[in-house]
Amino acid sequence: MAERPIILFGTPTVSRKSKRPGGSSKIQRPSHSRQTERLEPKMESLQNALITLQQSPTGIEAERTFVFEVAGSSDDFYTAVKSWGDDAEWIFDVPEEIFASDDFYEYKEDKKTKERTRRNDKAVIGGKIYCVLTNTRALDEMLQLWGRYKQNPNTQFPTGKAGLKHVFECLSDIHIWGYKERIEETGILDVWKEELQDLDSRSVKCEIELFFRKLHGVRRQKEDDLVATIIALGGTVLGRSEIEDIAYHSILADLPRDAVEMLINKDENVALLTAEQIMFFRPVGQAIYISDGDDIPTELSVPDANGVVDEPIIALFDGLPQENHPFLQNHLTIDDPDDYASKYTVTSRKHGTSMASLVALGDLSGDIRQASHKIYIRPIMTPVQGLNDTHEEIPNDILLVDKIHEAVRRLYAPEAGAVAPTVKIINLSIGIGYRQFDRSISPLARLLDWLSYTYRVLFVVSAGNHYPFKGNWEVGVPFSDFATCDLNTRDETVINWMNDNARNHRLLSPSESINSLTVGAVFDDESSFNENVRQIVPCSNGMLSPISAIGKGINNSVKPDIVFPGGKNVVTENLVMPNALRWLETQRKPGTQSAAPFIPGSNIKTAYSFGTSNSAALISHEASRCYDALVDVFAETDQEPPSEYIALLLKAMLIHGAEWDSLGIKFADVLGLSGRQQISDNLHRFFGYGKPNIDRAIECAKKRITLIGYGTLSDGDAHLYDLPLPFDFNREKIKRRLTATLVNFSPIIPARQVYRSTQLWFTFENSKKHLIDDRIDTDWQAAVRGTVQHEIFENEKIVAWGEDDALQLKVNCRATTDNHPAGSVPYAFIASFEIKSDIDVDVYAKIAEKVRPRVTIQPRAEDRGDYDQ
Repeated sequence: MAERPIILFGTPTVSRKSKRPGGSSKIQRPSHSRQTERLEPKMESLQNALITLQQSPTGIEAERTFVFEVAGSSDDFYTAVKSWGDDAEWIFDVPEEIFASDDFYEYKEDKKTKERTRRNDKAVIGGKIYCVLTNTRALDEMLQLWGRYKQNPNTQFPTGKAGLKHVFECLSDIHIWGYKERIEETGILDVWKEELQDLDSRSVKCEIELFFRKLHGVRRQKEDDLVATIIALGGTVLGRSEIEDIAYHSILADLPRDAVEMLINKDENVALLTAEQIMFFRPVGQAIYISDGDDIPTELSVPDANGVVDEPIIALFDGLPQENHPFLQNHLTIDDPDDYASKYTVTSRKHGTSMASLVALGDLSGDIRQASHKIYIRPIMTPVQGLNDTHEEIPNDILLVDKIHEAVRRLYAPEAGAVAPTVKIINLSIGIGYRQFDRSISPLARLLDWLSYTYRVLFVVSAGNHYPFKGNWEVGVPFSDFATCDLNTRDETVINWMNDNARNHRLLSPSESINSLTVGAVFDDESSFNENVRQIVPCSNGMLSPISAIGKGINNSVKPDIVFPGGKNVVTENLVMPNALRWLETQRKPGTQSAAPFIPGSNIKTAYSFGTSNSAALISHEASRCYDALVDVFAETDQEPPSEYIALLLKAMLIHGAEWDSLGIKFADVLGLSGRQQISDNLHRFFGYGKPNIDRAIECAKKRITLIGYGTLSDGDAHLYDLPLPFDFNREKIKRRLTATLVNFSPIIPARQVYRSTQLWFTFENSKKHLIDDRIDTDWQAAVRGTVQHEIFENEKIVAWGEDDALQLKVNCRATTDNHPAGSVPYAFIASFEIKSDIDVDVYAKIAEKVRPRVTIQPRAEDRGDYDQ
């Protein structure tokens, strides 16, 4: 038990939500004459398409999927689509595709003079809407209404169609869904071309994702038609998946070589090219590499694991680890219903063994603190023997979304086995290399978000690695010059390179998931390394790892959530590319040290590695420490931790100690950022809320106290927490800091760009100016766009405050759209108050004695998100 444990907030007071700051964007639109000039050619093209459809053999049954690019909100168009009834169906919309132009741009307006000024800092002002017009009536009506609008912008539209007039005013472009969206933008062309280089390959496997139709009968008919088309081409359907709650419908197909070549060449003689029900062609399978071991004798011992509790709190979905490894005995519970073990040799169990070791024991080069509970292992990868090495991969004969769905249901659903219902954390240290996040949430991320809310489980997900192609890292500097630079200069080179290449180093699916905890990598570990003339480190300890995926989340939310040590690596001279460095792949130092496949009679038991997989695994290891601390906190009040909120409480604890610190200062300096707004709104795409100090969330100090709260809210509701601050801030400057972390599992709207159906945020209700109103690190607007609001406030100014005063912290909830029910939302809330001035005051004792005890309130069954399917 900690000397000064974190404590529970008193029972919150139920209230109504506060008004959220901010408002909708103000979009400047072109004049009616200019808009008519812009859109008339596009409408004429659609008129010709209508004539063709009406003359086709299918006539009125013909369907087409249209892409509407709309500046501003899509709500009016959503209303218009609903008014069409069965003639049109909203499929989904994607945020932030429409870039500002002379015709459309966001402006700010002076409240007094009403003068409008263009906002050059807002480059993206709208989104794309994908809509199926199920017959020619809808298209014909839209074109007729366009004709009326073109003649008179003030014309009255029929009841229910008024929103469409607003759409015409805001429409940037319109076109029919086609080859570009289905194939060119998915990355599958490169995969196909690479696979077809094997002349012995007679077929290629791929995922074909269908437009998700709201009626089951329509989905079945579309799928049957597509299956018939594939079979007619000589292909085979290997599997299918349909998950209504995340609007997902896919089939796994094995297509003949000649058909794939025709698709690559846009040959319309292959029916798949124009099959209207196809949304995307996607690659399948995903390789994970860890280099083969070197002859590194291991002189290391680990604690006895006999006291480890059987019931798992953490699950690992990964490769198959070596269960009887000397360091992992009695730490793992392996569940392998697919019998993937039969495909593994001992030496091929690399990634799973490494990840299991990091989750159970942490970095073996540091202080080894074993997890208190066994780790549940579900293998989802199999080994593949290459020409020179063995790697592990997601098999290409499964749909990964379907496999993860089945694996999670197996944990909790009684009819699926309920084999490990005590699991609260699922570690997923994989990133789909061909699926970078680009505004549209991937099906796997949608699945994790839905599963998180449904089963109250936290996914810890790696942000993904962008490893240089064949190890060649083009930084524009020869090794000989780079090696002579000091670490600060190397850091500058790396930061500028990451900034310049940010577009190609975005988050990998499923790390854009809003309910998951996404972890990037810091270039750091517990190993030691001395540079030599051939091998050097590319940057300093504590820098953001150059291979860590970066980028904001959906709707410019904060992602990754945090960064954590993922291991150092070394670079050497590149003999092929003179202005590039070469990353070395080796299991020698430096790196995070973990268990490696062990053969009896050998003395090689560990290896060193690096990357965001390690970062995620180490954060899961820290989650075990947080869980033990949480048990102690509730034991003090003779309670068990509330099962429904454990995952959220752990997520809040893992984030709570995060800050940018020197990392933020260095990036801002190198990138030439100045001013709080510019810095705070730009840097979170690199390292989220920063690197957490887990100890700060586990134990308090004399001058720091941490309190935790939790609950469930619905639209319009709020909870008020009292934080007593019995101090005199009237007489002298006292530097004080408040850190607050709010996390929630939001229900999702999979087809809408708002995506999360609810928003939670905290406010200060009775704070006084200069008490704690100076923010540091992340921009407050970015902090409330996702499901994590983590903010740090500081101040030292003298302020009128009495020892009987208390700060009220309010957790608010609102629905994000009127078109969908919000549902109830579980949350966890942590707040820390500390005094950083050199005065002798026991902050912990003074606040703790004034916090009233919490009364346990059990959530209603309908609030728990129980799901049994």
